[in-house]
Amino acid sequence: MTRRNPSRLRGSINAAYANGAIWGLSAGLASTTLITYLAKEYGASGVAISWLLAAPALVGMLRLSTPYWLERVPSRRSFCAAMFSASAVLLLALPIASAPGVLSTARASVTALVVLWVAYKLAEYIGAVTLWSWFGDLVPEPIRGRFVGRRQAWMNAGKVVGIVIAAVGTHLWMNYCDEIEQPQLKWRAYAVCSIASAALVLLAVGPLFLMADLPVRRDPRARQPNLGVQLLRPIFDRKFRRLLWFGLWFSFSNGITQSARFVFMAYELNISFATKKTLDASSRGVQSLLMPWVGNEVDRRGNVPILTMSQAIIAAAPLFLLLATPADWWWVLGAYVCWIAYAGENVTQPNLMLALSDPDERSAYASAWFAWTHLAYSLSVLAGGLIFDRLKENSVAVSLGSLTLNHFALLFLASFFLKTIGVYWAARIRE
Repeated sequence: MTRRNPSRLRGSINAAYANGAIWGLSAGLASTTLITYLAKEYGASGVAISWLLAAPALVGMLRLSTPYWLERVPSRRSFCAAMFSASAVLLLALPIASAPGVLSTARASVTALVVLWVAYKLAEYIGAVTLWSWFGDLVPEPIRGRFVGRRQAWMNAGKVVGIVIAAVGTHLWMNYCDEIEQPQLKWRAYAVCSIASAALVLLAVGPLFLMADLPVRRDPRARQPNLGVQLLRPIFDRKFRRLLWFGLWFSFSNGITQSARFVFMAYELNISFATKKTLDASSRGVQSLLMPWVGNEVDRRGNVPILTMSQAIIAAAPLFLLLATPADWWWVLGAYVCWIAYAGENVTQPNLMLALSDPDERSAYASAWFAWTHLAYSLSVLAGGLIFDRLKENSVAVSLGSLTLNHFALLFLASFFLKTIGVYWAARIRE
């Protein structure tokens, strides 16, 4: 076993870091933000953008079948590599199939973009569940916090580099298109980022073959449970259920203002894609510096105190959006400072997911965690998009003395209260 061979364990961990860094670089180049801006170039409506944000998590419920497949494949490593390779092919096809002129209408292009993006994300999700169950068996619990912190840091650092490349490249191309007075060519910058991202996903598969291919852990004396039992066990596990309830609330409160926040920054404040990606990169860069320290603290002090504190800081971010106006857009910077606390969330949440899982059913717990929390996120994104559209159409505003809260402010204020309630649910988790 790898755990009994320190040099082999070290090699596997280093390969996991390399995979995270390359995968992060890919994600930075072709993020949801980039695909959303690409859809915007195609003339996508607010509802279409909401679906683009939410549909992957809805279809992602199919990842709950991952334990079933892992019981039947000869190699967890090969299955994981196959899923990520499939995701790369789908991402490569996305800008080609949806390019203007390939299909008869702009609506058809948007539909093709959404379908291929969803398929890409589904293959990635199944690969990610497999990978996290693999990490749970590969890395000993006493050092798992440090491992998660460092891998998340490498992945975040990769995202920062990818975000900067995407921001600079798209900005230069947009200026060039304006100079030659051909704005219809602007979509090509996003397409190139998507194609480069697909190539990097394939490159990230390589380090997986340097990791020890541990079989799926199972008690040999136990009967193999059917898929229904595997699906329900995490939900009825009291320890895990508290974490899952926090995850559901966290995801719901994050998703409810996604559409409003995108429209607010892109249209109300007129923040360009390049500027937004620069802000994203700066926040993630600081997170990358903090994550190894967070991982060390998790191993020393536990996950829950750091998770609770991080949630409290993140809850304050919408208050800065309330203060932002086109003239004083820089208040957004305060929100980005608060979002640095996602460093704590991004280390403690997956670490708790592994720590509170049944070691013999780790893939079932991982798939339940990712599937149900992403479902909560997707539903809240859709609900938030519909609420935002209704508030905007009806010009809803609330007056508090001399202060008037428009539809943006009402949603950001609701987000603040929802995220603050999440602090309570984080504190209830028992390690």
